[in-house]
Amino acid sequence: MFNRSTICKTANNLRKQGYTLSQAFRMAWKLAKGKANVKVAGVSKSNRQTAIKHLTKYSPDTVKVTLIREKQNIFDNNAIAVMVSVNNSQAYKIGYITAAVAKLLSGVIDNITTIKASLQAITGGYYPDMMRGLRLSLSI
Repeated sequence: MFNRSTICKTANNLRKQGYTLSQAFRMAWKLAKGKANVKVAGVSKSNRQTAIKHLTKYSPDTVKVTLIREKQNIFDNNAIAVMVSVNNSQAYKIGYITAAVAKLLSGVIDNITTIKASLQAITGGYYPDMMRGLRLSLSI
């Protein structure tokens, strides 16, 4: 499905996002094979920290995660929004898949198949003023 050139380009983009070279290549291959764990970007915008704090009350199994492709996003035409809902409530945009990962996955979503996402963990928040984040498990 992916050639080595695509893997290298993806790894280089991930490297620019803050991954080490080793981590970037491992992540690129996991994404190519259809199973990876990724961070959610943009969790500090608007009321997203309040929403993440609210999610800590629930088991990760009860949180439904949906990925929505945003082709018309003015900042990134490869944008993939992360929508979260609990107990069939209205979905809330909690952030975005990081740009380097979205660049690879947007083509998969557009041309091949949907990508399943599940909440793996809520990170951070150990101190009152510490930001929280989300880690998702992705599979094709």
